[in-house]
Amino acid sequence: MMTARAGSRAYPVDEFLQALTAQLDRAQDALSLKVSGTQRPLTWALKDLAIDLHVFVEVTSDGKVTWRSAGPGEDGASTVHLSLTTITRPMVEENSFRIEEDRDPRALQQITQVSTLDEDDQRKLAWMGVRTVGQLRNLDPIAVEAIAGIPVTRLQAALEAASRPAVVAQEIIERGGHTLLAIHGANLADGERPDVRLAGAPVEVLEFRPNRLLVQPGAHANEGPLEVVTRGKRATGFFRLPERRSNGSESEPAQEARP
Repeated sequence: MMTARAGSRAYPVDEFLQALTAQLDRAQDALSLKVSGTQRPLTWALKDLAIDLHVFVEVTSDGKVTWRSAGPGEDGASTVHLSLTTITRPMVEENSFRIEEDRDPRALQQITQVSTLDEDDQRKLAWMGVRTVGQLRNLDPIAVEAIAGIPVTRLQAALEAASRPAVVAQEIIERGGHTLLAIHGANLADGERPDVRLAGAPVEVLEFRPNRLLVQPGAHANEGPLEVVTRGKRATGFFRLPERRSNGSESEPAQEARP
């Protein structure tokens, strides 16, 4: 019986395709530079690409399909025929999920610590195309139980965890000579202005949306605990502002919030 050759590695199918298309994208970028830089009136274009792969196909314990290229003399490999063609930007935009339009683009893994969804549940949801918390919140738990077999109680617990406010990151914004702090997260506001405290002191909330708050930091502290309370629910993190110098200039970019 043949064994895997030294140095051979099994690659997830999606990673292989992403690597292949990324190289084709680079070829397209180089072609664009060649045309714009040399004013070449006519050149080549890749219309279709066909590849035959001799691989061993496996499914890992976490549900990923992988393949490993067959070495010389290895028997039992499958032949996979790939045929790539070109698609236009409008085709991609029309048929792809727009993450920027997701009301809660957090990955499901970010709420698993406070919910009861296990790895098997997350795998089943991924097979359904559900990868973000916003997509999860659009689901009907009863329908998901009927189709995917995830118990309603676990889904309801996950939805409850998803509805809690969460601080994910922060950003320094300079406006009108003032240093403001933008707080990014989920469920940070629910129609009412939330209460925000930096290092224990209340601060003014200038703008508020479910996924972003803009606050005016006080002059008492440059870093410390961050707290957001909206409709009685609390989210915490850690903030860091640029150090104030004597000439009024500032340094150091804001760091990612630590929940």
